[in-house]
Amino acid sequence: MDTASQTLSPVKFVRWERWVLSLLLAVCLFLAVQGKARREPEPVLLFLERAARIEAALERFAAEHKGAFPPDAFSVRRPHGLDDRYIKWDQAWLIDYEVHPNGQGGRYVCLEFVGPRGKREYLGLCNRPEIRQRYGRGQAIPLYDHRIWVIREQAPIMPAPPRRRGR
Repeated sequence: MDTASQTLSPVKFVRWERWVLSLLLAVCLFLAVQGKARREPEPVLLFLERAARIEAALERFAAEHKGAFPPDAFSVRRPHGLDDRYIKWDQAWLIDYEVHPNGQGGRYVCLEFVGPRGKREYLGLCNRPEIRQRYGRGQAIPLYDHRIWVIREQAPIMPAPPRRRGR
């Protein structure tokens, strides 16, 4: 009578099998580390670089306009008056220039990166004072992929330009 025998000892590998298994594990570990290193997506890094350049351009603009910053830009458009002399703005950056009341009798100036996944997605994170205070220099915000960059918490703002007819 033939019966299947069971063994409780583990399967033993020959030397070359251990080397192949070790090599496969090393390759998997390398790929996992590479993937983790890429978690800080390139678009976020570009936002951080651009935010610093935009801040410098806005500070120059304000210096030339009696300390006043441009009014809100409505979506990812260039702020009114911030022309190519200051910075060449591109809507494809998906950076929203925001100006809103700060809850303390003034207005803040903030940039929100609304496109970390490549498409425009506005969350209004600049509107939340606790997020502006803790994550206002482009730090990762828990539970969000978006980033913000606070330029000024108390900023004088130029009046909005008159709306053109037919708009």
